[in-house]
Amino acid sequence: MKKTESDIHIAIAFDEGYVIPVYVFLTSLFANNSACKITVHAIATGVSHSEKEGLQQFAFKHNAQIIFYTIGPELTANFPLPDRPGAYITLATYYRLFFPQLIDQNISRLIYIDVDTLIVGDLITLYDSLLGGKVIAAVKEAEMEPRPDIDFANLNDYFNAGVLLIDLLEWRAQDITKQALDIITTYGERLKYHDQDALNLVFRGSWQRVDNRFNLMKAYIPHDLPRRAFDNYLHDKVIIHYNGALKPWHRACENKFRYLYSKYLLQSPMASNKHYVKKKITMQGARRLIFIRTLEIYFNYPEVARFWRNFKRLASR
Repeated sequence: MKKTESDIHIAIAFDEGYVIPVYVFLTSLFANNSACKITVHAIATGVSHSEKEGLQQFAFKHNAQIIFYTIGPELTANFPLPDRPGAYITLATYYRLFFPQLIDQNISRLIYIDVDTLIVGDLITLYDSLLGGKVIAAVKEAEMEPRPDIDFANLNDYFNAGVLLIDLLEWRAQDITKQALDIITTYGERLKYHDQDALNLVFRGSWQRVDNRFNLMKAYIPHDLPRRAFDNYLHDKVIIHYNGALKPWHRACENKFRYLYSKYLLQSPMASNKHYVKKKITMQGARRLIFIRTLEIYFNYPEVARFWRNFKRLASR
C-alpha cells in the first residue's frame, strides 16, 4: 500500500504529566521520518490550550500536523466502568479504543503508539506492512505471566498494545470498539492491563505478527549487549518502547537505550527542562538496579570482565 506522498497517520494519547516526553517522542519521530508527511491524531487530557498550540506549532515546523480530539458523551454513554476521579480504572485508560470513531472516516490505516517510546527508524516500513487479512499487526508481549484471570491460555498469542498497526476500515466494519467494551463489561477490573487485555481477548491470536524491531521492549534487548555494539544493533530498529514503570526520565531506568531519550530531549524544545523526574524505588528495586548496572559495566568494559575472571580463578585456588 504505497502512498505517493508517504503519508503516515499516527495516534497518541497522553495527559499533562507527559508533555515533555511527547515533545521528545515527536522530536525523534520528525528526525527519522523527514521524507514522510505525518499527521498525529492526539487525545490529551488535562493539557492546556496553550500547550496544545505549542505542540501543533512544533509539528508545523516539521511539515507535520497534530489534530487534537475530545471524547464526547456520544462515545462514552455506554462505557461500562465508572469514570470518576480517583477510580482504579477510568475512561482515560481506554482512549485508544476510540480513535477509529474519532478520526476522518476516509483514513484507512493508522499506527497507534504509546508515548513512552522513541522513533529511531523509518515508520513507513511498518505503515506499509502487509496485514494478511487481519485487523491489526503487533509485536508479541515480551514479558507476561500466566493469565487465568482472563482465561487466556496461550501467552504466545498475547500482543503488546503499545504499538498497533490498524486497518481502520475493518476495525469499523467489525465494530472492534464495541466488542472490546463488551469484554470490559464482562471482565471489569480483572483486566490488569486494561484495553490491552480487552483487545487480546477480542482478537485471541487472530492478529498479524511483526518483528520486535517495531516495538523493541526491554526484554527483547540482549542482556549481554555491550555499549560498543549498540549502533550496529540499532541500525534496523524502528521503535524503542520504554515499557515498565521506570522510564528514561527516571534515574533508575533499566533500559540499555535510556541514553537516547537524553539525546532527543536535548534536540527538542524542552531541552532546558530537567531530565529526571523523582520516583521512589524500593529496596528490592535498588538491589536489582545495582545488579543491572554491574552487568552493564561487566559487558561494556572487556578489561573489567577479564580482571573479574582472573580474580575468580585466583580466588578459587
